Amino acid sequence: MKPEDLEIVEEYELLGEKRYRLRVKGTNIVINVAASTPEEAVKKALQVAERVQLDTFLEKLKKQQG
Repeated sequence: MKPEDLEIVEEYELLGEKRYRLRVKGTNIVINVAASTPEEAVKKALQVAERVQLDTFLEKLKKQQG
């Protein structure tokens, strides 16, 4: 997954912590992260996506649908 695959849909503060909601383009998948800047939010969201093997899941889903 690449940074351009994500888009920030919301920036908010919760309990004094800045948080971001990022959507994986073309899906309804949203990743929530705490970060001080939008760039850091994208980096953290990419790390989350990698940890849960989101690319692998999306590829399998595409094969099942197509």
